[in-house]
Amino acid sequence: MGLEVLPVKRPSWTPLTQEGCINVSVKSLLSLDHLALAMLNFEKEATIHEHSADFDIDVICLGGSGFTSVGKEQSPIYEGERVRWPAGKPHRLWTTGDEMLTLMVEHTKSVKPAKPVWEDVDSSMISAFKYDSAKKELEVMFTRTGTYRYFDVPEDVVKNLREADSKGSYMRYAIIDMFGYEKIGR
Repeated sequence: MGLEVLPVKRPSWTPLTQEGCINVSVKSLLSLDHLALAMLNFEKEATIHEHSADFDIDVICLGGSGFTSVGKEQSPIYEGERVRWPAGKPHRLWTTGDEMLTLMVEHTKSVKPAKPVWEDVDSSMISAFKYDSAKKELEVMFTRTGTYRYFDVPEDVVKNLREADSKGSYMRYAIIDMFGYEKIGR
């Protein structure tokens, strides 16, 4: 077999159009079964909304600076630095007064699927929750009644739970009695 030169998916910059993404352009470089590479260009005051992925992602800052978060931790990121976003953990990337160019290395195929991680919350009603995006199952540790598993819960419902000022109010409004469930602990 001879030398094979193939086109890339998006050879030019295109706006990132996912909900919650502002002033970010993407250039996809490579997409294989186990790996995806893309460059992201952040203008000033740009953001990618908080979300999680089913695989690890390495973010390499190639130019400028910005900020990143994983779970509740936040940090600036500068040219020449790298951060790992673990599978299953909510993460985010944004800029304020500077522009930033990043290389995203998505390790899309793991040896085994990432296990959901418990997320502690500040609430009098619930102490923690974890979400399995592959199964669409949400497990919630209630402070008084034990642990419950909710079935067929969409990712946007879990995202809204993460962002809710009152986790208990959101649970009552959008999750309890809205999805099938079972008690799984204490």
